[in-house]
Formats: sequence, structure tokens, C-alpha cells
Amino acid sequence: MKKRNLEKGERGFVIALGFFALVCLAASAKMFLSAPALSGEGTVPLLCSLVMLLMVGTACLEMRGCGSAFEDKLPFVRRAKEVFRFLFPGKVGLIVVYCLVYTGLLAYAGFAVSTFAFLVISMLTLNRAKKIRILVISGVAMVCIVVVFQYIFQVQLP
Repeated sequence: MKKRNLEKGERGFVIALGFFALVCLAASAKMFLSAPALSGEGTVPLLCSLVMLLMVGTACLEMRGCGSAFEDKLPFVRRAKEVFRFLFPGKVGLIVVYCLVYTGLLAYAGFAVSTFAFLVISMLTLNRAKKIRILVISGVAMVCIVVVFQYIFQVQLP
């Protein structure tokens, strides 16, 4: 078998995924223990988190045979910046930050206001031209979302 080098961010991603799998396993085990029947609500999440943990373990074993990683050759801060730029090229990282702010804003400003603000700000980030057009498109999209989901499908929006 040919020995390969690790890709940028591969080791850090597998470690983060391992922590996430452990958190999911703990939460799903708690759900499963509250209703331990095979058809209980915690069975599928428990099986999924076990499979995820098994896959992370397999990835860790596979990484052991890999050559020296890109990450090992740079100081931590520079390495983190390069990995972030590699994983989130261009404006993708900024849009991810907008998504995180949007989820936090939902509880305080409500669905309509936070969704409209998210649409406007993300559209302005991607294309600064035609600001009036962006406001109109965001407003129409917001009205359509509210009408379709809240009034037609009768979904309770946050």
C-alpha cells in the first residue's frame, strides 16, 4: 500500500469529529437509557453515534500510517490560519459566521427580522452592487417563506 501525506486540516478535523462523536454518544445513551426498548427514541441515535465513533477510530488508525503532515511543519497560529483559508476559501468563512450569528439572533429578534437581516447582509457580502434590488429580493423572499410555511403549511416559525 502506498504511503500518503495528510491533507491540510485532516488531523484536526478527525479530532474535532471524534469529540463530536463522543458528545453525540453521551446524549444518545442518555436518551436510550430513558426508554431502553429496541424501538425507543434513543436507539437510532445511539447506533448512529456508535457508527460515527467507529469511523473516527478507523480514520485515526489509517492516519497512523500516513507520512508527515503539512500541519506538523508550521507554527500553530500560522497553521490554523492556512487551514482556515483552505477549508473556507473566499467569503465562505464569513457566510459561516453569518449563519452562526443568525442562529443566535433568532431567539432575540424573531424569525422574520433575523432572516431578512441574514439575507440582506449575505447578499451584500457576495455582491455589493444593486443594493435596492437586494433589499427587494430579500423582502419578497421573506414574505414568501412566511406565507408558505406559516400560513399554507401551518408550521410554527420561531
